[in-house]
Amino acid sequence: MNDKFKYNLKIFIMFGILFELMNVFYNPYAMKFLERIGGNEFHFSLINSTKGIIMIFTSLPAAFIINKIADKQKATANIVLVMAIIVLSLFFIPMLPSSYQVISFIVILTLLMVPISIYNISYQNITAEIFPLRRAKVISKRSIYTILFTTTVTIASGLIFRYFARDNSEYILIYRIFYVMAFVFGLSAFFVFKKLHYIPSETKEQIKFKGSFKTVFKNKRYTKFVLSSTIFHFGWQMGWPLFSIYTIKTLGADEFWISIISVGSAIVMLFSLRIWPRLIERYGNEKIAYICTFGMAITPLLYVISNSLLVLVIFSSLSGIFTSGTITVLFSDMLEVIPEKNRIIYVGYYNVLTNITLAISPLVGHYFYEKKGIIYALIITSLFRLLGGMAFMIRERSERKYIERLE
Repeated sequence: MNDKFKYNLKIFIMFGILFELMNVFYNPYAMKFLERIGGNEFHFSLINSTKGIIMIFTSLPAAFIINKIADKQKATANIVLVMAIIVLSLFFIPMLPSSYQVISFIVILTLLMVPISIYNISYQNITAEIFPLRRAKVISKRSIYTILFTTTVTIASGLIFRYFARDNSEYILIYRIFYVMAFVFGLSAFFVFKKLHYIPSETKEQIKFKGSFKTVFKNKRYTKFVLSSTIFHFGWQMGWPLFSIYTIKTLGADEFWISIISVGSAIVMLFSLRIWPRLIERYGNEKIAYICTFGMAITPLLYVISNSLLVLVIFSSLSGIFTSGTITVLFSDMLEVIPEKNRIIYVGYYNVLTNITLAISPLVGHYFYEKKGIIYALIITSLFRLLGGMAFMIRERSERKYIERLE
């Protein structure tokens, strides 16, 4: 491990901590804040879908634009700054007339998806170039440190809500303070990211937009991964608003219980993140991908049998084992199947497809919720996730047979 690698790993982790702290001050309680300003179950699903719609139309253009930018590091840092400023704008929502607050919140979080979609593509590309080897371990180490810090802050924020807020106006005041805190951490992340020692690899033959789809999907390994991941993402994203509905509306969780649920899952993820990189190195991305995605198919069923918030804390925490594995392996797997040349364009197409599922699947989940109720919708979500796991398993078997034929 040379000095440059050590330095970049240190800055990478510092940035990860600051960036995730920005997120932790606005994201975990977003649905509860939405409820406090008058949002309902439909708004929970709508806010997830609108995010996906925006990201569909921004991901691919962003990939081509960033691919042409010489100083990708500066561009990515500026995107982080834009995200922090948009998050700060949430501070002003309670100052608006009550009839405009819900729609304003949805619009702001939807607009936030524009810089997020650009950031995701650029950040994934820079990560791949800075850490060409041992990516699973690097991602895991970053996640371990960020979880330690975000868990501490989440516990503290939950206690602040529990002991310092008595009525809705006091809850809203705390939210506004948190949005300012999010901006401060985002601003700090902006300065730290610029300290990375990063020299972008030169791409002499850049893919042009015309004909790029055909060029990208000629890569069979990439195509198999994208197809499997897209199927899985449909079921994965379908559950997001349903989990919020079940937690907040069915079991009546307040901010304190939401923080406890987040912390429980984070603690389990912290320990399991030490295990998954070793398993990935030993068995490969393909096998671990289908094991983790099969495991995540169980999560909606754990919600179904949780009849109290305490039981839900235990079960949702256990589900963190497979969540951490899925996040680690999908990122590592994606970077492995993508060629180095024009990597950012491949990432862009992948993000477009997973955002198409994000635009559709929450509304599909809401449809089943409206027609048959929350339990039925969660069971359907589990089945869709199971299909995703099966897709990854079929892909792994196909890859194994192909390698055996070559040998």
